[in-house]
Amino acid sequence: MKGSLVVAALVLGTAVAVRPAEPPPDRVYLNGVVWTGDHDFPRAEAFAVRGGRFVAVGSSEEIRRLVAPGTGVVDLGGRFVAPGFNDAHLHFLVLDEADLADVVDLAGLQRRVKEHADANATAAWVLGRGWGYAAFPDRVPHRRYLDAVVPDRPVFVGERDGHMALANTKALEIAGITRATPDPEHGVIERDAAGEPTGELKEAAMGLVRRHIPEPGPEELYAALVRRMEQAASYGLTSVQNASEIELDVYERLLAEGGFKVRVYAPLHLEKQPSPESLARHRALREKYRGPLLKFGSVKGMLDGVVDARTAAMFEPYVGGGTGIPMWSQEDLDAAVAAYDREGFQVLLHAIGDKAIAMALDAYERAARANGTSGRRHRVEHVEVPRPQDVPRFRELGVVASTQALFANPDATTLGNYAVLLGPDRAERANAFRRLDDAGAVQAFGSDWPVFSMEARRGIYCAVARQTPDGTPAGGWYPESRISAEAALSHFTRDAAYASFDEKLKGRIRPGLLADFVVLSENILEPPPERILRTKVLLTVMGGRATWRDPAF
Repeated sequence: MKGSLVVAALVLGTAVAVRPAEPPPDRVYLNGVVWTGDHDFPRAEAFAVRGGRFVAVGSSEEIRRLVAPGTGVVDLGGRFVAPGFNDAHLHFLVLDEADLADVVDLAGLQRRVKEHADANATAAWVLGRGWGYAAFPDRVPHRRYLDAVVPDRPVFVGERDGHMALANTKALEIAGITRATPDPEHGVIERDAAGEPTGELKEAAMGLVRRHIPEPGPEELYAALVRRMEQAASYGLTSVQNASEIELDVYERLLAEGGFKVRVYAPLHLEKQPSPESLARHRALREKYRGPLLKFGSVKGMLDGVVDARTAAMFEPYVGGGTGIPMWSQEDLDAAVAAYDREGFQVLLHAIGDKAIAMALDAYERAARANGTSGRRHRVEHVEVPRPQDVPRFRELGVVASTQALFANPDATTLGNYAVLLGPDRAERANAFRRLDDAGAVQAFGSDWPVFSMEARRGIYCAVARQTPDGTPAGGWYPESRISAEAALSHFTRDAAYASFDEKLKGRIRPGLLADFVVLSENILEPPPERILRTKVLLTVMGGRATWRDPAF
């Protein structure tokens, strides 16, 4: 036999055996149901790890032969194993606030806000996030609902998409927002029939209040980052891709202390006219942080808002009027994208409405043509409501569709506000993951945490069932857009790795790649979809090191 690795075909698919002269594995994992994510060898029973990387994959019999004195042996007991989950779009470092994500009515929302205020009685501000329009009577938020439970302190709670927020009267007073306050550029102050601010602030208008909220200190940020790392690992995540600039000093501290439990890919801000100094800073960070734990190489920009606030940029009006808020002109966008494309940066553009998606694709196409470049893997983040004619362009242009599986969750806000504003024609093509797959696009799944949970299993279930966890609506929401569990798992692993230029480093269980994997209590590829929801993460391993273990495993 020749070469450092030998590939031998087995009944199961493949085994990769270590050459006798090489050191034995540090640990082997036997008797599992292993989904490798590798097109060539999709299934296995066992694998071996040495030095933080996979060195062999195959049958239990084959891998057992590699055991030597000092090799740890783990019996998986028939449990399901997959590459570690990779959330391709989230906002990782989130402070602890009132969690309103699963609130279904006004009473529940008020109770959560009051409980958080009482538990943080010395905090100057009461903060929260995650509400949906369905929680309010007639889907109309108003400051009086917050005043009723916290009248004496400023309250500021964000809607789940992060593009709207509700402030109480005290917060509006501190910000100096009155009926005479004009709407800021790219923002809306909602007003009642008499012209008085209701407390609902959209897009840039949120900044009128946010600038008065005290900034968290470094210790508070550090503690929150540690908590997020632990939380992510408990969900089976081994990689995350941040969708906003990170607090670099805090990440550097945790990195130096060896506290990373997930790998982080982070962007910088997309500037309309990047200066030479700015580009030099971008290049320096890209060169300094090349992974595998912390990596730079992308820039992120916002083209529009969200559907629920009618700020996502659309070609045709929403039901009820308005076509959204485009945040760039096409000319400015083309120039900025071309500038970063020339420098070799990957560009990530938030684009939800069909007009914004088309603008992003046009800018990418023009940049490649102007610069004579290819293979940049520019991305459209969210891709919620694309026009049918734009879906094939993702593959044609080599653009990654960075989508969020839980955005298709048909809860009360989705059915009662989101779908209503779009109308049936556009709602039918919203978050239509199958259309992107069928068009041959590379699709990377994320959560947009804290918009939705970063539990990948919940996203996989939603993409497969297009139902809420309680099974509604019957038959699923536009069920023709369902995808298979295997496709969804691929989008959270192999495809997410491709989206950050890491497919030769991680995202599969394959010899030579980083030993990032997750052990689950159930085979999530087997029906029914409800199996996915009852699945537990038993073990998360990053680089051969356990970052989370269920006490029962």
